[in-house]
Amino acid sequence: MKKLKQLSLILFLSVGLFSCEAEKVDEVVKDDTLQGEQIFRYEMDGITRVTNNVTVGAVGGKVVMTAIFNDDLSDYKNQTFTVNIDKLATGTYTTNISTQMTEEVFGFCSAAIKLPNVEWLYSTTNLGLDLNNLGQNAGSLTILSINEKAKYFEGKFSFDLHAPKAQNPNNNIAPIKIANGYFQYVKYN
Repeated sequence: MKKLKQLSLILFLSVGLFSCEAEKVDEVVKDDTLQGEQIFRYEMDGITRVTNNVTVGAVGGKVVMTAIFNDDLSDYKNQTFTVNIDKLATGTYTTNISTQMTEEVFGFCSAAIKLPNVEWLYSTTNLGLDLNNLGQNAGSLTILSINEKAKYFEGKFSFDLHAPKAQNPNNNIAPIKIANGYFQYVKYN
């Protein structure tokens, strides 16, 4: 009886292994010109914000990615998040203008957010070129992959966005912390 159970188990496993081996991969799965739905998300004040309303363009030789958030179920409406990147290539882009280019740091970036009830932009560039702020890192963005056939890219980011000096001369307005930022299938031309 014991040998019969062992023989049945071996037979069952071998049939399972051989049946999977002959199955062909669906051609659609291998088509790298297809893309999924755009997604752009980040955490701010402990809440995850998500949108698929993302555009990418070029301004002054830089890549500009703009995400617009409109959540009809909350007060999170008409908020625009913009990221400027030196170029569209895989690598890490930092906000620290005193950082030397290395294999890990591929270029520079900046980010800003426009909140609906605030007159100004919170931005990584609001620190300015004040010598007290030189070398202060306000975050980074990493482009993880680019699909040149389907024309989309993927990456992650985190930033500290500061109020402008005119509204914050004594630096008593805390920066907005953007954490766990991620984007995928963001289309470019």
